[in-house]
Amino acid sequence: MALSDLEHSCEFLIHDTVRLIRRRFDLAIRDLGLTQAKWRVLATLRSNPGISQSELAERLDIERAPLGLALDWLEQAGWIRRQTDPADRRIRRAYLLDEASPILDRMNERFRAVEANYLRGFDTDEIAEMLEGLLLIRSGLRSGTTPVCAPPVRPAPLPALPGITTAPQPPTPAAETYIGVLFECARLLNRRFDARLAELGFTRNQWLVINTVRRQEGLRQSAIAEATEIRPAALGRLIDALQADGWLERRSDPSDRRANRLFLSRRAQHLLAGMRQRFELLHAGLMRPLGPSRQQRLAGTLAWIRQRLLEQTLPTQEARRAGAER
Repeated sequence: MALSDLEHSCEFLIHDTVRLIRRRFDLAIRDLGLTQAKWRVLATLRSNPGISQSELAERLDIERAPLGLALDWLEQAGWIRRQTDPADRRIRRAYLLDEASPILDRMNERFRAVEANYLRGFDTDEIAEMLEGLLLIRSGLRSGTTPVCAPPVRPAPLPALPGITTAPQPPTPAAETYIGVLFECARLLNRRFDARLAELGFTRNQWLVINTVRRQEGLRQSAIAEATEIRPAALGRLIDALQADGWLERRSDPSDRRANRLFLSRRAQHLLAGMRQRFELLHAGLMRPLGPSRQQRLAGTLAWIRQRLLEQTLPTQEARRAGAER
């Protein structure tokens, strides 16, 4: 699979579209003082009252330490409560409080504005078709096999936020929404991707850095931090380790000798070509139930949404950098 093909594959587009939706929503609610972990917890508790902290960590793909800090903050704010499960004292369950309703309403409003921008021009049938394709992919990811046919879908109204709805909905196919299924597909893809990477001796962050450099060699470390959303200190340690293992090379910037740019080593380029074959097989298995035409349409829809999110996010980043340089 060539690089251009990889970036137009459904897996890449699912992962990156979810990343950009989260980033765009982060920017939209920055003035509310909510980090991504906090607003995702609130959204999930709205539709999953009483979920355990371990289930919450798995569902949100957030490590337990940062999740615990987010839960502590939300509890101190008076928006959630946690209590020990009477049947198992080792389990703590979390619930929303009525006091969280105003902040949830404001989150709803902000997400509707974000969603209206990236969905402009799409009609109900196109959203329904996207949902059907995502349900097929999710079914294969959940079972570890590929489904034979698409499950019946009756599209629900577009939600205001993943996990936030205007009224409680039963856990049936009728309640499925494109955004909820999209987010779950991204989570399940990450889990399967992590398992494949572990077989190759990589972590997800290592792979993110290597592929970011592969897509655009010569980036500065600050640009890689922004693209991967890895904190600068952690990224510095990660790059040091990858350089020590012979995957990356730091080269001085000819225009600024104080700065370094990152490149793949020759060894890395050779090994990555072999690794791609494993992921091509995974891609083919997941996409086979959709068929070529449906796969192409799903990828096209996600690519349009991703492009609109990029158009909204990049000017904001440029403005922020310009402000920091003043």
